[in-house]
Amino acid sequence: MPAIDTQLITRELPQLVVREMSHMSVIMSREVTHQALETLAVVLTVIFGVGGSMYYMMKH
Repeated sequence: MPAIDTQLITRELPQLVVREMSHMSVIMSREVTHQALETLAVVLTVIFGVGGSMYYMMKH
């Protein structure tokens, strides 16, 4: 038996490609949500950072 089974590759490769393409479409659709969450995290960090700095300066 050869080390690489070409029949297995030709039989399984198309299914693997279809599975990976569907997985990539799920990742791409979630990318927008991920960017929105990143933006929200940055905005909240800036707001609390500036607000905390102002609060600290007013108290000291």
